[in-house]
Amino acid sequence: MFGLKDNKGTAQTPDPPIQTRRVVGVVGASARAAVHSLARAGFSAWAVDQFADRDLTRVAPCALCPSSSYPDAIPQLATQFPPGPVLYTGGLENHPHIVDQLASQRELWGNQSEVLERVRDPFTLFPALAEAGFATPRIISAHESAPDTGRWLRKPLRSAGGCGIRFAQAGEAPSPHHYFQEFVEGTPMSAQFVSDPSAVNNWESTAINGVTMQLIGEPWLHAKPFAYCGNIGPIELPRLVQANVWWTAILFAQPAKLRGLWGLDFIFNEETVYPVELNPRYTAAVEVLELSLRCSFLWTHHRCFTGSCALGKYKTWQRWDSTVGKAIYFAPHRITFPRSGPWDADLAGEFDPKHVPQFADIPEPGSVIEPGWPVLSFFATGSTPEECRDRLQSRAAELDRLFEESTT
Repeated sequence: MFGLKDNKGTAQTPDPPIQTRRVVGVVGASARAAVHSLARAGFSAWAVDQFADRDLTRVAPCALCPSSSYPDAIPQLATQFPPGPVLYTGGLENHPHIVDQLASQRELWGNQSEVLERVRDPFTLFPALAEAGFATPRIISAHESAPDTGRWLRKPLRSAGGCGIRFAQAGEAPSPHHYFQEFVEGTPMSAQFVSDPSAVNNWESTAINGVTMQLIGEPWLHAKPFAYCGNIGPIELPRLVQANVWWTAILFAQPAKLRGLWGLDFIFNEETVYPVELNPRYTAAVEVLELSLRCSFLWTHHRCFTGSCALGKYKTWQRWDSTVGKAIYFAPHRITFPRSGPWDADLAGEFDPKHVPQFADIPEPGSVIEPGWPVLSFFATGSTPEECRDRLQSRAAELDRLFEESTT
């Protein structure tokens, strides 16, 4: 991957000066991963999210936003925390009015609503990606029915985590809240970038932090079809392909005015990259790359909003010691979360944000989790992506047995 490198070839992120460290807010559906990333960059944090998981609240004060009032209650809940910057995580890109409210209250370390409107509209996004040089799947006008030939997906106009995606039926009628996208065979992946549109040189405006393989709709995680359920990485694409992805992303990101961290989900098929979605904010794959590379991208993300971030220094080829995988375990049946389990070790002792945990997003004991809802995340390391995936599957099978026993 491309990243900062010292003379030993190890990923490095310079520690911020003590006097410049700030308390940063994180808001969104789930804040834990971004809070831990901020800790790796030397920042303290507070959070507003829908879970208030135990491994979040042990390191940051957190306000719970109930599902019934999400996301509209977030700006008001954030007012209870001290003044300072805020960044948002997954889901809020679909609610630009909430981003506007946050930006009116605080310094925003994230893309403004006008950028979100551009890059989250598929009928604006995909022509722009194609103009930059990407191969893009076909999409159908919002007023047209699904084609009678080929395989097509019915996707929500405002989606997150793959929710609501399914195969379209031939000739299916259009919907004002959905669009049809051509289904492309291949391996689902995600590339993570950081951009600063104010850079003087075009080639310094965007850096590629790395590529991960996505886990999508995995039955062994009890996920619904097309649901996002984890990442494995870093993945090394063919050198020419990865260089082309980086340069094409530069040509797209500059006119789109993307700033800070963002992710591009794509299908990789026979050395061709087909973008399928763009996430204009901190993504779930960031911590997988950070834990593998032993670095943090949040310091650079912050510099994109508060000063020059010198992205040209990121253009050095990078190696990593091990592959890291993160998977989300979904409830196969109604679960009352146990009082103790193998995750206890991750809640004991002093918090080390650079350590790869076994488990994360750990609910409170007694929490009731309905079938199909996320229970917790878990991690594995390996020398190859395949080994990492095998270890994730083994751990998922252990959780199956554990949760089956806890219900009997």
